[in-house]
This record gives sequence, C-alpha cells and structure tokens, in this order.
Amino acid sequence: MKQVIVGHRGVAGHCPENTKVSVQNAIDMGLKWVEVDVQPTKDEILVVCHDHTIDRCSNGQGRVDDYTLEQLQQLDFGSWFDATFKGEPIMTLASLLELAHQHQLSLNIEVKIDRQNVAHVAQNLKTQLDNAQLPPSSILLSSFSHGIIRELHQHCPGYALGVLSERLSKADWQLLEEVSAFSCNLNYRWVSEKHINALHDKGYQVWCYTVNQPEKFKHLAIVDGVFSDFPERFLG
Repeated sequence: MKQVIVGHRGVAGHCPENTKVSVQNAIDMGLKWVEVDVQPTKDEILVVCHDHTIDRCSNGQGRVDDYTLEQLQQLDFGSWFDATFKGEPIMTLASLLELAHQHQLSLNIEVKIDRQNVAHVAQNLKTQLDNAQLPPSSILLSSFSHGIIRELHQHCPGYALGVLSERLSKADWQLLEEVSAFSCNLNYRWVSEKHINALHDKGYQVWCYTVNQPEKFKHLAIVDGVFSDFPERFLG
C-alpha cells in the first residue's frame, strides 16, 4: 500500500490552518487526505478549529463554545497568518464535508472536546457524517481522548478510528484493541521501530505527525502515513 500523505489542518505551512482556503490548497496540490480539528459552537454547530479558544487564529477572543456560529462568522480567521487571507471565515464541518465530496477528498477528523457532552457531540458528528455524501471509507475519526474514542466507537459504527498519542502507552494498546481501531497516530519524534513493528503485527496502521522535514524522520519508510504542514515535500 502506498504511503498516505496527509495535509495537516489543510496545508498549515502555507495557509491559515483549518480554513477552507487551506483545504482547497491541499486539493490543488493533489492531496487525497487532509486532517482537521472539529468542535461545537455555543449553538452546537460543529466547526473546524483546533484550539478551544479563538485567540490564536482569529481577531476575536474567548472560547469557541461561548460563541454562536453566526457570531464566529463575523470574525476574521485569516489575517493572523498573512494579510492576503484577510476575511477568511471559520469553516463548518458541513461545508467541509461538501467540499470533500466535490473533490473526492478523504478526511481525518480529530474531535476536540473538553467540557462538552461527549456523547452528544459524537451523535451530532454521526448525523452529519451520515447525511454527507462521503463513503465511510474516506473518513478517519481520531482523538487524544480515550473517552472520546470510546464514544465515537459507540455512536459512529462503520467509521475507522485512530488513537492519537504522544508516546505509545499500555492504555493506548488496550484502547486500540477495545475499539478495533484502524490506526495509531503517533508523534514522529518519539515513535520507535519496535513500536511500529509491534503495531503492524497486530494489524494497526501507523500514521505519524507532524513531519515537516522528511530527512529528520528515520522511520519514514516503514510508517503507513504522515501528517505534514508542508506535504509537497513528500510528493513526487
């Protein structure tokens, strides 16, 4: 199987992360996969945003879930990266799913929840995925939270799950088996050849983040996928 190159938050090295322009850049680059982060607004609309606050990536302040979607759409999520992206709006999961359908793009959706009702968010996500025109085979759901992964396993049957971790732990191994995970997504800085081989032996794929300098990842040739802010460095 050919190694999967995943655009991290779209193409975060060239565009404001997790925005439509960033995902479109990945599409224009010829990528088949992008990774994004999803969480709910105050009115329970799933939007694409990594941090639980909007301070870093917009001209606003405060928590995502303290704003309604309409309020968030008044803010600028592009200028922080570069003035040429001024006015770039926040992206909803619904608009992302439509864009992905139009371009046969596969998505790794990382679910980011801290104080929300996890089961409710998982059910909301399932409803949106089922209403989209994307085949389940083009979706990978992931999270660092073991609680979230368990809820996704319960509420989103038929969708592949990826267990995210900085370093592979005993608890990660237990969860991988419990939810019949598709992959273990690990920090490339800490992953070992021994762990990669052990995961492969158990039938799990190994995807590593966030690899921006291919020559610095000594296990690059034996992993199944890599996430990168500069995916063009892996193409060709």
